[in-house]
Amino acid sequence: MRLEKDLYAIDKKLLVKAGNKITRKVLNEVAGLSGKVHYVPIKDKWIMKDLIQTFKDKRYAHILYPPETNKKIIRSIHHMKMPEKILSELAFMKKLSPYTYHHVLVIAILAAKISFDHSIKSRFAADKALLLSLFHDLGKSRIPLSILDKPTPITLYEREILSSHPLIGYVLLHYYFGHNHKNYSFSSFQHHERLDGSGYPLGIKTLNKYSQLIGVVDALDALISERPYRSKPFSLRAAIDLLLEEAEKGRFNKSLVRTLIVYSRKKTPGTKIIIGERGRDKAPVDNSYGKTASS
Repeated sequence: MRLEKDLYAIDKKLLVKAGNKITRKVLNEVAGLSGKVHYVPIKDKWIMKDLIQTFKDKRYAHILYPPETNKKIIRSIHHMKMPEKILSELAFMKKLSPYTYHHVLVIAILAAKISFDHSIKSRFAADKALLLSLFHDLGKSRIPLSILDKPTPITLYEREILSSHPLIGYVLLHYYFGHNHKNYSFSSFQHHERLDGSGYPLGIKTLNKYSQLIGVVDALDALISERPYRSKPFSLRAAIDLLLEEAEKGRFNKSLVRTLIVYSRKKTPGTKIIIGERGRDKAPVDNSYGKTASS
């Protein structure tokens, strides 16, 4: 795999030149460039306020409950540390693409909520889910806004550029975490892979459990968000119906999707779910997401 443009870190250090193949040797060299990694607590940083504000997102009013779970998530955030340069990356993302920045905050909180529910059965750690989610879309900050926010179907070339963001994030995380990158970098590299091999960038089927978690909530938030490429977002019901269809095709972890269904129930939250014959809610019209221009 190769990158179309030179890749620089937030501190202006050149990590990979355009056209160079991304090999294990190159990644190890990138990890060695970082030197000693300086971790900083985020409890007194601007991002802490932004994360807490994210709980007020009205789209998730029926998912981010009960208050006791939200308090657990906030306590986890209070104990979080991250490399100082990644904090600078997130500040850059916030300025460049407010949508992407808010998106990663939402994913972090949703992933943490599911992690608390699955902490025994699936062995998710909420603090790790939070961190991995915050890092998963770092590569988006290197994609031109003319592609990220394009209101019409993208070209094949633009799709290739857009699809490089997991790899870009993967390289950046090698640099920011140094030789400790193995614990964090797959959150970026695998979050668009699918369990049936239909994802990208490699089309693999064996995925890290946190990558599976991030992939599900990442897709949910993308569907119910207002974006330039469709006239209106998916309803929560339509989005979850689509995720369930994808899970039934073997692309997403079905237990994670079922958890979202339970969360979305307004009158009987937390009840045992029975999936049977049902009508699917419809996707919004004029949706160009995932479509490629004919020329």
